[in-house]
Amino acid sequence: MKIPPKKSTWLELAIEIYSFHTSQLKDDKSWTIRKTAKDLNRSLGSVSQSITIGSWYKTHEKQLKRFNSLKEAMNFIRDRNYEQRTS
Repeated sequence: MKIPPKKSTWLELAIEIYSFHTSQLKDDKSWTIRKTAKDLNRSLGSVSQSITIGSWYKTHEKQLKRFNSLKEAMNFIRDRNYEQRTS
């Protein structure tokens, strides 16, 4: 019996997209989010959110792991950004 591949969580997928994008950017300084979206067959908005989450993961791993969805994580990030701008 063949075991199906494990499906990535929303966070693993976001990190994979972030890693792909940053890798392409290192090789090609003119690389854009639009090119990443096209190569991965994803919407521009979902790639943008994944890149945001991937960059926050470096410093907020524990907080991001507690969320059940990308939407919850993005709300957390937006709240933190708002707090920083208004304090």
